[in-house]
Amino acid sequence: MTRVAIVYDTVSGSTAEMGEVLHAALQGPFGVARMPIVEVTSLAEYDAVVIGSPMRFGGFTPTAERFIRRHRAELERKKVAYFFSMLYVVRIAEEGGPGVLPYIDPGLAMATIPRKRATIMDRTHSLDYFERQRRRSAPGIQPVSVAYFKGRLNVRRLPLKERLFMRIVTSLTSKEREGEFMNPSSVKGWAAELQRALA
Repeated sequence: MTRVAIVYDTVSGSTAEMGEVLHAALQGPFGVARMPIVEVTSLAEYDAVVIGSPMRFGGFTPTAERFIRRHRAELERKKVAYFFSMLYVVRIAEEGGPGVLPYIDPGLAMATIPRKRATIMDRTHSLDYFERQRRRSAPGIQPVSVAYFKGRLNVRRLPLKERLFMRIVTSLTSKEREGEFMNPSSVKGWAAELQRALA
């Protein structure tokens, strides 16, 4: 039986909850373990690793980045998938798009816009930008699947610098706002795709 580790970092808790949904959905076809990323000491017993992270400035949290660097050699030899909790994503028409076509939570209501209409925020929340950030953080690892889910923003739970930054962002735009937006059925939808990718 294929053994899968679901490991995650979380800030407001939605990424952890997504990990719980995935754990329940993947049990049966796979032997599945789920744990916070900071508790992982070894990946030797797993055939595949599913890594979850809140989206932070276009990529993984620093904790998730450190995990990937520490285990990079092992991850390069295993099937790897990523899922991110976030609030906003766009597709910029002129951009090439990601190498792996991601699963997009319908709740994100992703729009395609021309570059000339893209704001600075749009350019740092585009699929292409996220792809570049992911490759920078995890060179040499080609994921079998990537998913973007709408999550939760609780500004009070963020570290101080991020809290101040997000207070400014949420005061300037309606594209990112505080609230609970996670949809477990979207996570289950990706789990069906993920089963095929990990088999």
